[in-house]
Amino acid sequence: MIDDDAGVMRLVAEGDTHAFRLLVEKYQGEIYNFFLRSTGNREDAEDLAQQLFVNVYRSAHRYRPTASFRTFLYRIATNLAISLSRKRTARPESSLEQAVEVGFQPPSGAADADPAACAERRELQHAYMRALAGLPADWRAAIELRVGRGFSYREIAGIMGRSVAAVESIIFRARERLARELKAFRAGKD
Repeated sequence: MIDDDAGVMRLVAEGDTHAFRLLVEKYQGEIYNFFLRSTGNREDAEDLAQQLFVNVYRSAHRYRPTASFRTFLYRIATNLAISLSRKRTARPESSLEQAVEVGFQPPSGAADADPAACAERRELQHAYMRALAGLPADWRAAIELRVGRGFSYREIAGIMGRSVAAVESIIFRARERLARELKAFRAGKD
């Protein structure tokens, strides 16, 4: 049994469907959640995840382990998410259900004892998801890779095909815009 993803990809390139299943099982949840956060839509996330794994299977013979397999996978995922976003003319609707669905869980435990605090937190999460959906696709992808997936700036640069400085700039501008919009949301609450 090969432990590393690059070795598994070599087997996939040789036509080993069991090896491919191992990769799918290992990454399908993570990739689905990435697409769900990127698109805010379950059907789109499922379609994109399926498309990603089809692309990985078809391109297995061209895969060269110059970067980690995870970086390779997220490069494809990021490109698919950006392409879908560019094809859409209207922004996806944002709702509390979608905000919860894509990773923002309602507060639990002691916070539930204060319904007002719980409602305020949910409204803030909803405002964040709306602000995130309003970002350009590449900014949203960079934020998701950094904050949601914990990639380093260097890894994101490799995934997005940009320089580290460009990625730092994108994330800085995205965070500034998110902060500005959340500040405006809070100001409107007072």
